[in-house]
Amino acid sequence: MVKKILVALLVAVSANALAAPIDEAKKLYREGRYEDALAILQPLQRQSPRNGNANYWLGATLIALNRQSEAVPFLETALKRDVPEAAYALGGLSADNYCAEDALEYFSTYESMMRKARRQISDTEAFEREKSRLVLMENMLQRVEKIEVIDSIVVDADMFFTAYKMAPEAGRFVSGSMLSIEDVELGFLPQINTELFYSQPDSTGCYRLMSAGILDDGTIDHPMPLGGEDLNGGGNAEYPFMMADGLTLYFANDGEGSIGGYDIFLTRRSDDGFLLPQNVGMPYNSPADDYLLAIDEITGVGWWATDRNHIPGKVTIYVFVPSATRRNVDLDDSNLRALAKMSDISLTQSPGTDYSALLSKIDQNGSVGPTAGASSGRTFNLPIGSNDRVYHTLNDFQNPEARSAMARAIDSELRCINLERKLAALRRSYTDGKIAVGSDILDAEDQLAGARREKQIQTNTAIRLELNYITQ
Repeated sequence: MVKKILVALLVAVSANALAAPIDEAKKLYREGRYEDALAILQPLQRQSPRNGNANYWLGATLIALNRQSEAVPFLETALKRDVPEAAYALGGLSADNYCAEDALEYFSTYESMMRKARRQISDTEAFEREKSRLVLMENMLQRVEKIEVIDSIVVDADMFFTAYKMAPEAGRFVSGSMLSIEDVELGFLPQINTELFYSQPDSTGCYRLMSAGILDDGTIDHPMPLGGEDLNGGGNAEYPFMMADGLTLYFANDGEGSIGGYDIFLTRRSDDGFLLPQNVGMPYNSPADDYLLAIDEITGVGWWATDRNHIPGKVTIYVFVPSATRRNVDLDDSNLRALAKMSDISLTQSPGTDYSALLSKIDQNGSVGPTAGASSGRTFNLPIGSNDRVYHTLNDFQNPEARSAMARAIDSELRCINLERKLAALRRSYTDGKIAVGSDILDAEDQLAGARREKQIQTNTAIRLELNYITQ
């Protein structure tokens, strides 16, 4: 009996001796000084290898230092010593490894342990949201898209979008510093250069998708919200990219439909606004932040950015080959989780495939550099008068008004190209039996006729103004 009392006293003394340094390590952890916290916790854990708190805080600190695999045995020991937070942390690690079923089991254990200890979960709403996201992740793992990733690039998080080397016809991204709009980080200008897409915080601080017109002098005109609450999904909506068809919009959202942080969503414009957005699923989305999916149909490649590799101050950009039809990875494929996580891009590639020509084509896009507008840098053959004078670029014009008219003519020509592509797609759909697009075809034909008329009017105006100017 005396021996048992002495043992109990020794345990109490030991626990008290550990309390102060653990409190100090917790303070350092909460200040973000993880290496300093680690220096305290490692010897403490060696000194008392069965202490639940020492093991838990050591595991939590290793996770913060991006050393997840090292954290697991310490968290498992803490779980055996009845530390509920260890179950929660192990659930988070399971989610990061795309083991949604295991994560849900750990979360259930966490709930049971908290009830047993008569403790309240600090944020029940957030915890329930995490469980919902795990269910969504489990569903996504049943439909992992089979894509071909040809390159991955690790770049600085600042100005990461400059790595998207798109053909000019696919549009261009503009940094917030180049836009005269408050609190805007990034904007996207489609090929026709008459509409700007971006995101901006509203009065509550929530980011909303926005669009604005672009006047001939570059002035931003009539900014307005893009779509309604559906595009926000109860969260922030950012990083818009509009396809060349003028209908298909990709963007990122961190609301209820996300499996963690920002996820990439797809919606399409209709006569009544935008359709209900759909999460594009895996492998594009992960438990981390995933955003800015863009597709260059001219070059035949797409990009998206992600923080899933947890590299401080960096993001990873994956370059992939878009497919016209979606194909999913077989559920019995042993590489299913690896393909969802993008653990190894070579798993997505056909053996022996040479991507050098396509990668070279992308690099050539990058060598062109950003243009000032859709019409800048474009060449043409425009006879001026009847004396063999032919203009090839906007810089050939001497009259500024004539130059502006010709820029509008080029923009109308680009709009014609987009509308022709849109019409071709609509007509294919109609041929495939989608009769409902018949009215869309008629609308697009009217728009195309109008764009062609506008091109001719502006071209004639440019010739007339230039002739008047040089013959005065």
